[in-house]
Amino acid sequence: MTMTLRAFNEMFPDEDAARAWFERSRWPHGPECYHCGAVGNAAYMPKTKFWHCKSCKKQFSVTAGTPMHRTHLPLLTWAHAIYLIVSSSKGISAVKLGEMLGISYPSAWHLGHRVRTMMAEANPILSGVVEIDEMYAGAPPRKRAKSSRDHDDDDAPPANRKGRGTKRPVVLVAAKRGGDVVAKVIPTHGKEAIASALANVIDRTATVMTDGLPAYKHIGKTQPHLAVNHSAREYARTDAATGNRVHVNRVESFNGFMRRAVTGVFHSISVKHLGRYTGEATFRWNQKADSCLDRMARMIRNGEGRLLTYAFLTGKAA
Repeated sequence: MTMTLRAFNEMFPDEDAARAWFERSRWPHGPECYHCGAVGNAAYMPKTKFWHCKSCKKQFSVTAGTPMHRTHLPLLTWAHAIYLIVSSSKGISAVKLGEMLGISYPSAWHLGHRVRTMMAEANPILSGVVEIDEMYAGAPPRKRAKSSRDHDDDDAPPANRKGRGTKRPVVLVAAKRGGDVVAKVIPTHGKEAIASALANVIDRTATVMTDGLPAYKHIGKTQPHLAVNHSAREYARTDAATGNRVHVNRVESFNGFMRRAVTGVFHSISVKHLGRYTGEATFRWNQKADSCLDRMARMIRNGEGRLLTYAFLTGKAA
């Protein structure tokens, strides 16, 4: 299931080997023209490292139309980066990625986000028993140092409270018990935001389990809904009517998994980039049973049609 560093180096000894692997992973049925879509009707030009399409007479490369489009980095560096990110348990920071690849921090930061773009997948439809919970992304607020001048303001709330008063962004997570996870960034934990995020995610026949947040009550109007009351220290129970074991342990396990990645690796995540970090966490969770090489190849196929420029990353959030 895992790939050792020695095995990786043997499989990717040079740039030509890396290019051949990228082409096999993206085009299992032969080179596909980026311009006209013709499959298996192109000739490789060794000097330019491009393919010449015999149908439309245009040239294309294996990076065209992907987050690697017009990259200045060698494909061997891309292969190393993908391997390091996929094989790590919770991710790798841009600082460490730059150190290991021998590139600058801005290049490593851009590279990391482009790899995360390739990790994002289409959301599956969750069926069976589906657990739902929300989590607050980003590092928890730091304790504010109390100044000697604050003695008259002892009852004032902290600048960034914990819990539902926090300023941290919210992620709604739905997890099929024993199956995949879907996570979406939402503006608030209100009823409308939750309902919008869950649209086309949960099968109508699924039994939904949540905690006692009032915003989840509307779910019971359209499908079976069971809840546990965490406020009363109820974390698991057996429903008398259905015999189902009611809890949200699986979705909370994913939340803990993502929190450890944030606090231990990334430390802080802005709302603008949160979706990509969330996609990375769900990819790791959903594909953890696959081999390292299979996950790498899956990412290359996921990158079809996805571009992510440095200008977009550094621009203002929409």
